[in-house]
Amino acid sequence: MDARPAPPARPARRRAPRPALLLALLLAACAAPPVPPPMPPKPPQSAPPAPPPAVPGATAALTGAGLNLQPARFADLPGWAADDFSGVWSAWQRDCSAGLPQLAAACAASGAVAPNDAAAQRAFFEQWFQPWQATASTGAETGLVTGYYEPVLHGSRTRAWPYVVPVYGLPADLVDRPGADDGVTRGRVVWRDGRKDVLPYWSRAQISADPQAQAVLDRNVVVWLDSAVEALFLQVQGSGLVQLPDGETLRLSYAGDNGWPYKSVGRWLLDQGELRGTVTMQIIRAWARMHPERVQQMLDANPRVVFFRAAVLDHPERGPTGAMGVPLTPLRSVAVDKRQLALGTPLWLSTTVAGQPFAHLVFAQDVGGAITGSLRADLFFGTGEAAGDAAGRMQSPGRMWVLLPRGSSR
Repeated sequence: MDARPAPPARPARRRAPRPALLLALLLAACAAPPVPPPMPPKPPQSAPPAPPPAVPGATAALTGAGLNLQPARFADLPGWAADDFSGVWSAWQRDCSAGLPQLAAACAASGAVAPNDAAAQRAFFEQWFQPWQATASTGAETGLVTGYYEPVLHGSRTRAWPYVVPVYGLPADLVDRPGADDGVTRGRVVWRDGRKDVLPYWSRAQISADPQAQAVLDRNVVVWLDSAVEALFLQVQGSGLVQLPDGETLRLSYAGDNGWPYKSVGRWLLDQGELRGTVTMQIIRAWARMHPERVQQMLDANPRVVFFRAAVLDHPERGPTGAMGVPLTPLRSVAVDKRQLALGTPLWLSTTVAGQPFAHLVFAQDVGGAITGSLRADLFFGTGEAAGDAAGRMQSPGRMWVLLPRGSSR
């Protein structure tokens, strides 16, 4: 039997609505729509604490008398909006860990700012800090910006060729000479005819020529290096890494100095007529290779000797520790003259690096023997050869704005 499709079903017949039902539908359409239930109120958001009111003269602890400050706006800072704030927050948190009293309120407020939110960080500094353009007592608006870095050297804990250049630890006989009128701030105690006397500590030239001085200092050698020129650069930089033959790495940190004023060997080479123009570390190295017989004479031109402490490198990701006692951040930490600027102070630095504009928020976290004056900054470039190459070539004019807490006034 053939299967055939069933005929299509007829559509159901619609019935007309009754009049009463139609009237009810019309009335419903004209009625006002139901009012939605009210939304629950939003919980009040806690506003960030406002900066404290201005306290006249409160900046005296942050800036020295040789620094003139004029109030400015953040819009006056060249490149303020273009800074990507990379590394700013870690450098700022390190500032806060040092416990500078003038920054305590701002440090507490910054805890609510996300560490990866550059816009919020920029807004935080705009809210909590007032920029002041720094000028020298002479009225000059431009100073000198140089660079430094953490060198990576080769050495040994024991003296054996080629590791024959000593790096000294802090001598046990080193004492202070407060008020000395010869410019040497540290000395050593000697007895003459039963009377105690404090003589200036040995200079570099005196140490190199005096076996007795060498014998005293050799008791505190922390490591032996393979290059006298690199040992000098280590002292100029103030810190360094030393790779040992067994694969271990030491970090050398500044522990003190002999109290003699710093003298530039580059300046000595210019005065001797050995070089002309700008002198960099690269040029000094090249000159030393060409004149090995005069290297010691060049080194002795700088009487200042820096003493170090050594520790096994346990956190390679951290930078060296600056004079403020916190790890330095590449391109965010600067060395300053702490007689002019308190360590921890935020700064806006405008200069050039390798011919390119450099305008960044930096922090005064270190000092240096050659870093003196009101408009003087030494920019930390990082660790290793590339950082050293950039730092060695850095010698540029620069302008500076000091960022002071809004709770203070000048």
